[in-house]
Parts: sequence; C-alpha cells; structure tokens
Amino acid sequence: MHALIATDGSEVSIDAAKKGVALLNPTKVTLLTVADTSIAEDSGAGGFEGNLLSPAESERARQVILEEGTNELTDTAGAVGLDPAIVDRRVVEGASGQMIIHVADEVDADVIVVGSHGHGFLSRVLIGSVSEYVVRHTQRPVLVVRHDDDNDDNNDKD
Repeated sequence: MHALIATDGSEVSIDAAKKGVALLNPTKVTLLTVADTSIAEDSGAGGFEGNLLSPAESERARQVILEEGTNELTDTAGAVGLDPAIVDRRVVEGASGQMIIHVADEVDADVIVVGSHGHGFLSRVLIGSVSEYVVRHTQRPVLVVRHDDDNDDNNDKD
C-alpha cells in the first residue's frame, strides 16, 4: 500500500503520520509538505508602494520557506521512524488542499493521510479545513486522524 502523508511538521500532523503508519502499515510512503511561498511573492504594501522586497529578497524568503518545508519532512520522518528506503519526500508550493490531491494523483497513492485539529463546524466555516477540502475533492480514500488534545477545554470540568 502506498500512503501519501501530508505534514506541516506540527504536533497534529506528526501524530497523524504516526497513527496512519501504525494503522495502514504502508510499503511505500510519500511524505508531503506544502509550502506557502505566496508570502515571499506578494510583498506589496496594499498596491500603493509596490513590493516591499526586491526580487532577490523575495527569492531568499522563498528559499527559507522551502527549507522550512524540508525540515518539516525530516522532523516527521524521524518521529515516525519510517525505513528511509520506502519514503519519498516532497516539498511543493501552492494551496495545501489542492496540492495534496495533485501529488496523490501524481504518485498514484492508495490512500491520503491528513491530520485534523478537530475544530467544530464554526471554525471550519470561518478558517476552512485542509482535511475537509481533501475529503470533498479527491476520489481517493482519505484517512483523517483527529488529534487527541489532552488540554482540550472539553476535558476540563470545574
């Protein structure tokens, strides 16, 4: 089984990767992080002054963001303890949900693994949800791993 595991290096995504690997026991893994380099590209000041960064500064900022993505993959791979021989690491640029689906199609993954913060309906409506986007827009099976937050307000009883 080939699993595409999306990660941003956060506790939520590393937890999802661990649980996904334990549950699926994949023989091949594509670890994916989607870097938001739009910050480096769109450094304007509201359209009045033009870009705040020079082209060279924008490219340096883009490279830093991509390097952070590479570090996220390294952190996730280390935390999960996958055999490096079965892991393909990818850093791509773009919109997270769209790129997860695109890469899953490109590598012909059998399943996509994503983490979820477990926020309620209102949070999803207001800020969106990458995991929800992926579930709604792909034809592939998706394993959404909800993060166990021991400090969740629902667990605090006064």
